[in-house]
Amino acid sequence: MMATLYFITGSQDLYGRETLEKVAYDSQKIARYFNDTLGVAGVAWKPTVCNSEDAIRVCREASADDECVGVITWMHTFSPAKMWIKGLQLLTKPLLHLHTQVNEQLPFQSIDMDFMNLNQSAHGDREYGFICTRLNIPREVAVGYYQCEAVIAKLRRFAEVAKAVSFSKNLKVAMFGSNMREVSVTDGDRVESQIRLGWEVNYYGIGDLAAMIDNVTEQETDSLLKMYYNTYEICTDDISTVREQARYEIALERFLASGGFGAYTDTFQDLYGETTARIGDAAHDGERLRVWCRGGL
Repeated sequence: MMATLYFITGSQDLYGRETLEKVAYDSQKIARYFNDTLGVAGVAWKPTVCNSEDAIRVCREASADDECVGVITWMHTFSPAKMWIKGLQLLTKPLLHLHTQVNEQLPFQSIDMDFMNLNQSAHGDREYGFICTRLNIPREVAVGYYQCEAVIAKLRRFAEVAKAVSFSKNLKVAMFGSNMREVSVTDGDRVESQIRLGWEVNYYGIGDLAAMIDNVTEQETDSLLKMYYNTYEICTDDISTVREQARYEIALERFLASGGFGAYTDTFQDLYGETTARIGDAAHDGERLRVWCRGGL
C-alpha cells in the first residue's frame, strides 16, 4: 500500500470561475512537484476547498482513506477560516500547514489587483493558522517557497512521521508472557498504549507458538539455513543450535502472519515443556525480552 499525502488548497466562492481555475492549475503544479520530489510518500491533489461543505467532504475522505497518512493544506487566496471549522474537527490524520507562494519573487513590473487577489497566501494562511490555533489542532507548519530545499526537507520529515503514526495506529502486538518477574521498567499498560498510540497488545500462550515450532518441516529449515549461509558469516560449529533457531524464526513468522501482527514481546520466564525449554536454552541472557517489528515503515 502506497502512503499518500492529500494536498488541499483553500480559496472561496467569490473570486469567480477564472480565478478558481487558476488556483486549481497552480495547486496541481505544486502537488506534482511534491509528488516527484518527496520520495517517501505520494502526493494526491484534491479539488479546491471553497466552502464549508467542501472542507467537510475532503476531511472526511482523508480520514476514511487507508492510504492517506497525512494532509497538507495551503491557502492560495484568502480563504475565510470559519468555513474550515467543521472539516478540521472531523480530520483524524496528521496535518501540515504549508505557507508558500506560487512565485518565488513578486513581479514588481506587472503586479496589479488581479495578481493581488489571486496570490493572497499572506492573508489566507494567517487566517487559516488562526483557526487551527483557536481549535487547538496539533500541526506542523512549513514556511517558504515550495521548491526550497528546507521546505522539502520539512515535508519529508512530516511524511515520515505521518507514516509512523499510521503504522502505530494499526499495529497489533502478540504478547508471549508479561514482563520479567520483579522488573518494573518494562511493565506497561496495554489499555493506555492502545488509547494513546493505537497499539493493540494481546496475550497469547507460549504453547501456541510451541505447536507451530513442532510443525516446521526439515525442508523449510534447510531453505532458511541456505539463506543464512548466503547472507551471513556463520561463526560457530554448533550448526544444530543455528538450525533450532531457524525453526523458531519460521514459526514466529508464521504466527505473526496468521494474526496480522507487526510485533511481539516475550520473556524467558514464561516458558514450559520440552520444546519451549529449548527456546530458553538457546537464548542469551537478557535477549529474550524484545520487540520485533516486521517490514518497517
